[in-house]
Amino acid sequence: MDDFLVNRKTNRYHLIVAAIDKLCPNVSSKREKEVFASKKIIDILFPNQQLSHDKFGAPILSNGKAISISHSKHLVSIITANKSASIDIEAVSEKALNVAPKFLSEQELKMANDAEKATLMWSVKECLFKIYKKGGLTFSTDLAVNNIKESHVECFIFEQKYTLNYEKFEEHWLVYYFD
Repeated sequence: MDDFLVNRKTNRYHLIVAAIDKLCPNVSSKREKEVFASKKIIDILFPNQQLSHDKFGAPILSNGKAISISHSKHLVSIITANKSASIDIEAVSEKALNVAPKFLSEQELKMANDAEKATLMWSVKECLFKIYKKGGLTFSTDLAVNNIKESHVECFIFEQKYTLNYEKFEEHWLVYYFD
């Protein structure tokens, strides 16, 4: 477990962030690295458990624990919890600000006044999408960022309220939810 940059475990969740290249230095393709790094972490945390995916692509552990996985550039993040888990990690970039009108409502666009905020809001919406697990969502209307506070975000999937945790990690936003 020395390969983890973050290894935070409580009685409610287990959160891991690791450098992909450190976990699989001999793999060349970006996608293969992401898959291999995720599998390696799962094998360490849950030996003898199988990872599969539902019809929407959401990961499922054979032991019944909720799991969510995210990759960004050189990092992989995984969260597990008892009932529900969702995670997203995004490198702060101008790209989120440039495409913000495609995934933010008019009200949200007023909050996304720089690359930092736009990337955080993108990550929040990705995390909400993973909580929903059914696909067919329109990010700008079905997912809403209501209030960004110091370490959490109040947001909605349709009318259902959620509170997501977030933190800055090596020029990335790490957004996660557990239940």
